[in-house]
Amino acid sequence: PHDHGQGGMTPLRALFRRELTLRLRSGGWAVGVGTLLVLGFLAPLAIGGEQDTLRSVGPGILWLILGVAVFLGVEGLFEDDLASGATDLVLLSPVSMTRAALIKLVVAWAVLAVPLLIAMPLLLLSYGSSPWGAFALLLASPGMVFVAGTISALCTNQRRGAPLLVFLSLPLIIPPLVFGPAAGASGLAPFLILGAYSLQAVAVCPALTAAAIKLQLT
Repeated sequence: PHDHGQGGMTPLRALFRRELTLRLRSGGWAVGVGTLLVLGFLAPLAIGGEQDTLRSVGPGILWLILGVAVFLGVEGLFEDDLASGATDLVLLSPVSMTRAALIKLVVAWAVLAVPLLIAMPLLLLSYGSSPWGAFALLLASPGMVFVAGTISALCTNQRRGAPLLVFLSLPLIIPPLVFGPAAGASGLAPFLILGAYSLQAVAVCPALTAAAIKLQLT
């Protein structure tokens, strides 16, 4: 009989620890958060400092900036693994490529989402907007990161990968861009839609990411 106890979990735990260390060291999360903070605080200079204007158009601008920040935060997510041969080792390990992709996406989301969730309320308050937008970000961020991560896997080793990532991913984050700014002002519906968006992405993206990685290896 096969042992499905603690020993069977060792490769998953080792992969999780490795991914967490790599993501913290890579600095992608810092690029994403820095983009959100810099552009978020500069945007009022472009649209005017009137409080009513900021309150009405600010959330939409923030969510668009947030989308770009997420893309930049996950850009090159799989590049180092493919270049170093780590992906080939995963293929030879007991861990399926779909599970490995899931772990990588979950870690990328956790490392990037925590500082974004700290920065977003500060920006929303400075715009005079509802702080419920931070809760909307908590619901939408898994879907945004998983979608961006899947596109990142497709764009690996492509020239101008970052612009290509943004171009391909923007249409796929339309639900957060539409319903995120409405969070807190349109009842419960935006939160339900954002949660459903993330659930769908978490269910579908790991398998698509695994397929994209295998395509890169062929």
